[in-house]
Amino acid sequence: MFTKITEERAFDGILAQIIENIRRGELKPGDTLPAERVMAESLGVSRPAVREVLRALELMGIVTTVRGGANYITENMDQWLSAPLALLFQLNNSHVQQVQELRSALEQEAALLAAGKCTEKDALDLRSILAQLESSEDEKARAGLDKELHTKIGRIAGNPMIYNVLDAAAQLTEEIISGTRAYIMQKHNSALEVDEQHRRLVEAVISGDRNQAEKLMREHMETIEKYILEIAQQQGENSLAFHR
Repeated sequence: MFTKITEERAFDGILAQIIENIRRGELKPGDTLPAERVMAESLGVSRPAVREVLRALELMGIVTTVRGGANYITENMDQWLSAPLALLFQLNNSHVQQVQELRSALEQEAALLAAGKCTEKDALDLRSILAQLESSEDEKARAGLDKELHTKIGRIAGNPMIYNVLDAAAQLTEEIISGTRAYIMQKHNSALEVDEQHRRLVEAVISGDRNQAEKLMREHMETIEKYILEIAQQQGENSLAFHR
């Protein structure tokens, strides 16, 4: 599985071989990696060099380390991008408006894809979330269900790249949703506009109308962006941060 590499390029070489083995299917989700000693001998490097790479892969969510030192390829490979992307968002100190611009583009594509892949089980889940959202009187719970609805559409889309980027921005996305809903409730004493957009969006996804689902998601994102700009203007800032 592994071939010897030069010690001076140990980190890059070890990392490249593990990733290549995953790509080729030699290492599959749930597989146990060889012991550090065995890997070090196979690669012709030191055990600390192997340990350093495994630690990096663990931070990236590709490798899971369990008590006792065993290392596994993570079971849920679809989400391996979430951790490094989330770190990137944090390091860049991304503003809510910037995250919303990215979210808008991805949410529209996710809605289009989801409309072509929605199963009967997915339809039941979407309607269940929507029913809870519409019946709840707790605005904090409604904000959580709002986010859950968008997350479900992202999952139905079936594109792990789109889902991972949205998931990585989850904390800021949650702040966008809760902050915007709070502002709408304060301004209109209801969120009927947003709720109606959700209802129409869900029906378009379930019915398989890809163009309509994309159009409705775009309109929904434009509504959110309108309120974000209003909040920013009230705060007198070019960027803003919502607080729960």
